[in-house]
Amino acid sequence: MNQAFLDSHLTVPAGNDEVVLSVIAPCFNEEGNIDALVDRTLATFDALGLDGELILIDDGSDDETWRRIVAGSQSDRRVRGQRQHGNFGIEAAWRKGLQAARGHLVCFIDSDLQNRPEDIAHLFKAYVRNVPDLVQAVRHPVRGLRRRRLFSRGLNLLLNVAFGTKLRDNKSGFVLGRKSSIAPLLEHRNAYRYFQSFIGAAAGVRGYSFIEVDTDFEQRQAGRSFLSRFPLIVSARIVWELFKYRVETWQLWRSRCQQVDWFGSALGVQGGGS
Repeated sequence: MNQAFLDSHLTVPAGNDEVVLSVIAPCFNEEGNIDALVDRTLATFDALGLDGELILIDDGSDDETWRRIVAGSQSDRRVRGQRQHGNFGIEAAWRKGLQAARGHLVCFIDSDLQNRPEDIAHLFKAYVRNVPDLVQAVRHPVRGLRRRRLFSRGLNLLLNVAFGTKLRDNKSGFVLGRKSSIAPLLEHRNAYRYFQSFIGAAAGVRGYSFIEVDTDFEQRQAGRSFLSRFPLIVSARIVWELFKYRVETWQLWRSRCQQVDWFGSALGVQGGGS
């Protein structure tokens, strides 16, 4: 990695309100996880020697989540809270977090601690080494979560076939990249309830470059997953939305393929004349 890149992208001028990395975590009824999320994320910033901020978005919680967010923001200025007066879902929380983010780089992470905050460091280092459009965590479930692996692998195969990608964990929403690269991934015409499952597909149809990083996917320590309540209903809805998003992005994918074909043909003509 050359020093010019580090100086221009990974440092913040004195007196500037910007930071290097904004970590965005949607929260819905996560009162039992907020304190640990704050402590572990800030410790990761400290270990990296990084100017970072943690943006916690309360997505209409009806427990003590907001109080814990306020307490965290009062204890450390790197913690910032945003509140939605309704449960609008993960993607809506991501959007709100992006609007508030001051970082050149952003990272999406779940607030339930199944994605380890310490692994933010691995995603960040992979970005610095390779400078891709997107770094995506490949989640490896610990014991007790492996029963979900069959569904996860099946959906990953569907996503790869439908969108022409070759990702190992297509639907992982634990990602890091430039804010200017991640924001366009959330642009779409149709309404989706589980768009967080299509972040890899959205990047794939745009021709983004990827780096995949292996991470552990741990048991929830507190709270309850929405997937555990209605797994069959949620699974069917995700599969339906997958095909709906494929139809929506078909023209975008075709345009990119045509550009690649034209570029390849141009190189062939140029090579043939030399």
